[in-house]
Amino acid sequence: MSLDSVTFCALKKQNGEVTLAFEETVSFSHWGAHLAKWVDKHGLTGTPAYVSFSIHWYQILQIDRPSVEADEITAALSWSVKELTGSDKEMAIDYTDLPVPLAGNARINVFALPKEDVENVSEAVFNAGLVLQLITVEELATCELVPVQSDPILTVVQEAGEEICLNIIKDGQLYFSRRLKGFENLGSFTEDELRMGIGESLSVQIQRSMDFYESQLRQAPVRQIMMRLDTPHRDALASQIEQVVSATVSDLTPAVTAAEPGISVTRVNYSSLGAAICGSAEPQSKNEAAA
Repeated sequence: MSLDSVTFCALKKQNGEVTLAFEETVSFSHWGAHLAKWVDKHGLTGTPAYVSFSIHWYQILQIDRPSVEADEITAALSWSVKELTGSDKEMAIDYTDLPVPLAGNARINVFALPKEDVENVSEAVFNAGLVLQLITVEELATCELVPVQSDPILTVVQEAGEEICLNIIKDGQLYFSRRLKGFENLGSFTEDELRMGIGESLSVQIQRSMDFYESQLRQAPVRQIMMRLDTPHRDALASQIEQVVSATVSDLTPAVTAAEPGISVTRVNYSSLGAAICGSAEPQSKNEAAA
């Protein structure tokens, strides 16, 4: 669910291999009707559905973990979230624990979005004949795109014209996340223009994130970076970044293949793809946040 568009993608698992069977992006206007037609066209009625919202829809807050039982945390957060978001709307709230305490305090990542948006999406999915399983957010959906491993992976993901979502993922869990602003027009720059400061600026932001992860969270250094950026000059940009940071840079390519020629895994919205991967028999990450 992006601001102006909605991406549908359907995965199929057969003989242990996950393939992208169908994908389509439609304008946000009347997207529910498009979804119903798409489901009917491809015979997907009754399929489990997983929804991911883009950052335009929700707010992320990092606050102290309330000193209450786990089943009471969401209720305890409601007043704090209302005050911190400054919204008069009723909010749907969920959270994830941070894998390691920050500055000795138990902190949580809280995700809040208007409850009416959750209701509208749920109704559209139900009316399309799908079985809604989970609603997640872009940061967590991105975690599903990388393998679960003990060595940290820094992902740099950008959809066309949007902010860059930077995650550091270890053991399938989200350890660190931030948004990099000022790179929304990255796709419009030539290779020479990227070398005139844009690439260096991005490299500095990545290095700062790596330093924070290592010094503040007291974790081993990040040695692997996976990117999916809105630029045709990814190789040149990767080379620039490798000159600044002490890590290997490669393309972020999910372990999903195209079912047929003409279907492109790299073209599909990665937040949508990550949400769909949540439904695989062996989920990639341990993050669980549902509105």
